[in-house]
Amino acid sequence: GTDGDDADDDAAPAAPAAQPAGSAAAPEIDSSEMPYGDLEPFGREDTAQELTQSSIRESDAMVDQLERAEVAEEKRAVFRALTRLRGAAITSFDGIARSQTGNIDEYARENQWRKKHPVQHLAQQEGDYSGGPSRRREPRGLGQAAAEAERLGGQQ
Repeated sequence: GTDGDDADDDAAPAAPAAQPAGSAAAPEIDSSEMPYGDLEPFGREDTAQELTQSSIRESDAMVDQLERAEVAEEKRAVFRALTRLRGAAITSFDGIARSQTGNIDEYARENQWRKKHPVQHLAQQEGDYSGGPSRRREPRGLGQAAAEAERLGGQQ
């Protein structure tokens, strides 16, 4: 070559061509020009992948635990509400039961069957045998029935 060609080789390298607008290509970085660029690379690719997968598993476990905690809280809240509702229902039922029992007691005080329907006991219908056969008296119950029958018979 010519002497002019050698001069171009010794000159500083030309600046990289400007990226066209909208280009997504990242510029190449020479790590030797960076501070501490001569250090050994940190970790391996598979270590980074393992850490990423572990992080994903832990995040999933955390979300699952939060979901279980939320379900437990919902169950607790529903159980508490149902317990209060049950208490209110029992209180209401007890009030109704007391009222009904009071009604039955009041009816029993005011309506006594024996007062409306007199019972003729056998002992009342028998005559008095204390003085023997000659002193026998007419049975009390039958005497009343006989008097009633005569009264009704005379009206016909």
